Amino acid sequence: MRLVAHRGFDKQHSANTVAAVEKAIPHAEMVELDIRRCASGELVVAHNALVDIGIDGVDQVDELTASELAALDAHDGEGVQTLDTVLDAIPPEVGVNLELKDPEISEQALTVAESVPHEVIISSFDPDALRGVRPDENTNVELAYVLGATPDDDLAVATDLDCAFVHPNAWLCLLTGVVASAHDAGLAVNAWTVDSRPGAWALSQRGVDGLIASSPHVTGWIE
Repeated sequence: MRLVAHRGFDKQHSANTVAAVEKAIPHAEMVELDIRRCASGELVVAHNALVDIGIDGVDQVDELTASELAALDAHDGEGVQTLDTVLDAIPPEVGVNLELKDPEISEQALTVAESVPHEVIISSFDPDALRGVRPDENTNVELAYVLGATPDDDLAVATDLDCAFVHPNAWLCLLTGVVASAHDAGLAVNAWTVDSRPGAWALSQRGVDGLIASSPHVTGWIE
């Protein structure tokens, strides 16, 4: 199974920071990052639309510039960084999973993804965000549809979008036949978010292809 560092192993480090990514790299084959667009137009790495510390009463990511976000002491002394800054900290041999938090950034995210040497997965809960991503043939970019644990989630959406991966909630993998169904449909499965060794072991028995994990220690049972 491939180990994907969820936001740079967010159980151990401040999520989505350069420091977290640098610490995660020795232990992970891929790093997952959440991306949004800020007021000055750059893509930035942030899970939430709101930041914990605002500037002059403004605390929306899309209302602050990249320099204003970088100046915040939002994560143990590190501000919200641009996607380019975080990607520069990741060696080419380590893959990147970019989770789109805004369907309006699809084309911009694809442009960045195709410009880097990494293997890139662009993922989203939002089918419309993925419909806006049209990778060139023979590109380094593939798509993943993220499944929660609701009845509305459907593997057919992933196949319709020509995804290579599906990213189901870990409980969905354990309590349903989604892993086998995804494999039957030709989709690789990366389960999220895995935060324990027993959970990782159980998912391995289900046949998942990758673990999107909050800590590198979840695979400690593997010899």
